[in-house]
Amino acid sequence: MQYINGFPVLIIILSLTFYLPIRYIIVKRKEHRVNYYKEIVYILLIAYGESVVYLTVFPSPGANPSGEVSVNLIPFQTINRYFAFQGNAAIPIINLLGNVVVFIPIGLFAVFLNKKLSFMGAFLIGFSCSLSIEITQLILSFLKILSRSFDIDDIILNTLGVLLGFIIIKLILSLNNLIRNVPLIKK
Repeated sequence: MQYINGFPVLIIILSLTFYLPIRYIIVKRKEHRVNYYKEIVYILLIAYGESVVYLTVFPSPGANPSGEVSVNLIPFQTINRYFAFQGNAAIPIINLLGNVVVFIPIGLFAVFLNKKLSFMGAFLIGFSCSLSIEITQLILSFLKILSRSFDIDDIILNTLGVLLGFIIIKLILSLNNLIRNVPLIKK
């Protein structure tokens, strides 16, 4: 849990230092009106993306790459093991919910950037992002840079998180449209 406290603020500040002037130049060249809403979403997406990379790809403090690589290709094996876990209840809760909750923002950002995104589109985004992270962890573990595992259950839980984010924001947008169309509220 110690690695969660090491938020990559410096990396985010550095990347935004480069991103903001470049984005400003691009927007000015196109001579379009600036959509501040989307620009804020892009900035938050950069900060979020770097945080996820930091949490999933950078080594955890104290972790010593052993050369052993753990691979689970059996769906729900790790999830079932956590449900049967008899030790500290915080461990399975943090691992299971963490894998879901950390990916909810991807579903939110995807809809913010593309309001017409379909459920299948959100599924593919979630699956692709999670698979990319798992493959990166696998490769870096084989190279003895990290000590992580490739787990199909992480992909399932991460994709579920993206789909939850997608559903949450679609429901919020639908409720917002419904409220706007109620004659008594419209003034």
